[in-house]
Amino acid sequence: MSQQKLVRVIALIVITLLVAGCVGAAPPTANTEAAPAAEAPAAEAPAAEATTAPAEEAAAPAEPWYNPDDLGESWYNICEASPPQQGGTITSSEAASALAGGANWFSYAAKDQYLWSQLFDKDVDGETIHPDLATDWTASDDGLVYTFNLRQDVKFSDGVQLTANDVKWSVEAFLHPDSAIPFGRTLSLDAIKGAEEFIAGSAQEVEGVKALDDFTVEFTLAHPQSNFLDKVRGLNIHPKHLLEGIAYKDLLTSEYAKTTPVGSGPFKLGEFVPEQYYILEANENYYAGRPFLDQIIMRIGLTGATKVAALEAGEIQIAGTVTPDDYIRLKENPNIALVGGALGGGLSVFPNLTRPPFDNLKVREAFMHALDREAIVDAYYNGGELAQVLHSDLVGPLASPNIKKFEYDPEKAKALLAEAGWDPDYEVQFLSYYQSDFDKRVQAAMQQYWADAGIKVNLVYLDGPTWVQRVYADLDFDLSYGCCGWTDPAALSEVSCDTFYPAGYNVSHYCNPEFDELVKTATAEPDATKRTAMFNQAEEMFVADLGYMTMFWPLRYHAISKNVCGYNNHQISEPWTEMYPNKWYLGQ
Repeated sequence: MSQQKLVRVIALIVITLLVAGCVGAAPPTANTEAAPAAEAPAAEAPAAEATTAPAEEAAAPAEPWYNPDDLGESWYNICEASPPQQGGTITSSEAASALAGGANWFSYAAKDQYLWSQLFDKDVDGETIHPDLATDWTASDDGLVYTFNLRQDVKFSDGVQLTANDVKWSVEAFLHPDSAIPFGRTLSLDAIKGAEEFIAGSAQEVEGVKALDDFTVEFTLAHPQSNFLDKVRGLNIHPKHLLEGIAYKDLLTSEYAKTTPVGSGPFKLGEFVPEQYYILEANENYYAGRPFLDQIIMRIGLTGATKVAALEAGEIQIAGTVTPDDYIRLKENPNIALVGGALGGGLSVFPNLTRPPFDNLKVREAFMHALDREAIVDAYYNGGELAQVLHSDLVGPLASPNIKKFEYDPEKAKALLAEAGWDPDYEVQFLSYYQSDFDKRVQAAMQQYWADAGIKVNLVYLDGPTWVQRVYADLDFDLSYGCCGWTDPAALSEVSCDTFYPAGYNVSHYCNPEFDELVKTATAEPDATKRTAMFNQAEEMFVADLGYMTMFWPLRYHAISKNVCGYNNHQISEPWTEMYPNKWYLGQ
């Protein structure tokens, strides 16, 4: 996760947010005016008061409470006739399933806008940068030194003030290999001076991160990095005073990581029943002002058709991502809003380049030419309304216009297989964590096209943790299926020779030193025109090598109750999708 994911599965977290889990005892549900909630069961779940938004407005709401230019945008649920209201509880199925099965809050996400704050952020449009913890920042003319001035009124939810020392500790925790925090290396923070030595264990701290005083933090880079600001904004700032005595190797198993996270964001953790639910409570001391909602109840393991049925019944108000089948049906429901748009990158088949037969480029090319992706999009994505064929995992205005395309040509596919000496009795193991009925139909169509070319493919459906173990840790697969791609070309560094798991999430183990050098040089190039040209060349190389076998670029929507106002799902900025839960409120 993860536009934010995701992942490619560039990110373990994107996987765990999407996959199915076991449904535990139901937590309390909230009544809303859009649809009455089902009565909370009396078993293990505590009795939380079900509330609706009262009639009075929140204290001094901003006027206007929305940008008129955003009206009509698919990624933003604006309640034009209903100003912000203080109070109320909503229930969401968007709880991280990473919190099931023994995972933890460090692996929830690198950027969590519920519990933690970051140095700065992007606005709901996914483009405009605005301050968060940092009031302002400067960069030196040579692009090597960044200085951030921090707010002096930010406290963690335990009442301790947040300072520059917390920023330095968080950077080092994410970088240190012993901590194994997902996204740590993929944040591209290793361009900071001294990061390589710290990662290698030859330095006790990262030289290029300095707390100049309590409220000034300075980053010095070893070389210019064009996407440094975009990456550093994805860093949650954690409390040093609670964590500095814990060895890096023990962070993920600490009580903090498992059950007692402390942040400075708009919500704080209330009751937490692992593998069932947790409750986020409004942080009365949030520096930007108390959020409108009193509580958000997060259901763990409520997925697929079950979560959609719960939304339709009014038992939850946020169902999260829905399939194209659900989208087509739900868009006719006047009580439900569908919020989203183009995914920040595409769905891909990841070949295992470490062993035969997919270490052979002719085989990879044959598999691509055997697929009629246009026909699949037309048949399964509502006539092409909800997806298009994608030829590169990099999308957006900085993508190369000269990408090699692997069009449907079954005869060419058969000829390539013959040249590669393909064994028709070999059965390809195709691993996927996409298990909805819709996704299974799409993958079955792919399987049939390959069968028509004389290729046997066994579709293997796995839960998220098992998929991660077999694909990333064990390399026990031929092909695997997942998302997402990139909108920032500097993210091509994520498929370098030194970003194999656990150091990174280079799924295919693509390794091309020429590609790596090109991306490294481009990232440090100050001239935008030259930098783009080099990134384009690297992207063209990666696509021609079929490092990833890119399939589809879907539109992806969250389904919510229509009166959950201010809800934003701007996925083109993945993996840091802007959601701003402090701005959500229950409309009338």
